[in-house]
Amino acid sequence: MNKMDKSKPPRILFLNQMAGPLFRELAEDISKKWPPGTLFTGHPDTIKTVQKDFLRIIPAPGYECNNCILRLWSWFKYLFLAFFRYLFLSKNTFVFLVPFPPFLHFIAYLFKRLRGQRYAVLVYDIYPDALINFGPLKESGLITKIWRKTNRVAWENADAVFTIGYKMAENLESMFDSSKTSAGEVIMIPNWANTEWIRPIPKEKNEFAKKHNQVDNLTVMYSGNLGQMHDIETILAAAKELKNNNSIHFMIIGDGIKKKLVEEAKVRDQLDNLTVLPFQPEDILPQSLSTADIAIIALGKGSEGLSVPSKTYYSMASGAAIIALCQGNSEVALTINRHQCGLLVDPGDVHGMVNAIEGLLGDKQRLNLYRRNSRDAAEKFYSRNNTSQYIDILSTVCNI
Repeated sequence: MNKMDKSKPPRILFLNQMAGPLFRELAEDISKKWPPGTLFTGHPDTIKTVQKDFLRIIPAPGYECNNCILRLWSWFKYLFLAFFRYLFLSKNTFVFLVPFPPFLHFIAYLFKRLRGQRYAVLVYDIYPDALINFGPLKESGLITKIWRKTNRVAWENADAVFTIGYKMAENLESMFDSSKTSAGEVIMIPNWANTEWIRPIPKEKNEFAKKHNQVDNLTVMYSGNLGQMHDIETILAAAKELKNNNSIHFMIIGDGIKKKLVEEAKVRDQLDNLTVLPFQPEDILPQSLSTADIAIIALGKGSEGLSVPSKTYYSMASGAAIIALCQGNSEVALTINRHQCGLLVDPGDVHGMVNAIEGLLGDKQRLNLYRRNSRDAAEKFYSRNNTSQYIDILSTVCNI
């Protein structure tokens, strides 16, 4: 293909402040169908990605997750620049966005009202509900009321509203009239992992595992955001209970508002069995994720139907057994039960968590079965092939 002409207006503009590998892959595959596309994002790894002929990546302000003031400022900067970009957008350009930062989809609604700019929304997490359950917002608060009204108006005027789990779709259907969208309903398409890129790597051949002395350990890993919705406390308590078992080692990889809690616990409880690392560069992910014998998916009580951690499918692709700290009616629980790839533990149940880990340590046959089932399910149901479902809907329902 010839070098993409940057003066040519995009067929689709993708807006997502933190467009990680999943969303970037989706943008790439959609843009292959309808080139050229443009992705406006502040995700550092995505910004560094080699430009494709069919998808231009434009750097945007990144997301600051460790400080409330910086977080709000980073949101404002992205919203302002997204609005500015809208001003010079061809009215024939279709906009595909994630409502992150908050109220980004309301900008899309305004431009649809002003000049008929069409758009679709992909909901990864349901806000403000998550902040009501785990954060500073109250159900009766003014911000909550404005946010809910904004959601309803923006969703009902979209061509399509996508989400990533059945429980999330049910929740969303109760929050607005989906029959007003062109699709006529909330469309659920599960997330995925690139199973060609993320795959099992034996520890003795894994440079990350060797670097962190994990070749001979049962490695229990949490890799992802350390946010309010994540039950990190139970993981830390289990690590404390098991710190005298030299066969088990915990790894917590990531950043967020609970990172300080992790670092304090490691020092206070003398957790020599815990390695704490920041988010790893994207090129290290295949090695870091496949170091885990057991991957932990940690959801706090009340997060059911509000989010489906994408790390679930990455961990499955890497061939890890899953221990999910979640309620039995969550999307993660349904996935584990459906594919028999791990165990469920109630959030806050430290004893249950310890028993699950020790049980898998003592039953290698069951551990290996869960690991095989994880990988098989990822290949069959949660691979990059899922992007074709978005293309089908955008083609048939949105008439791109």
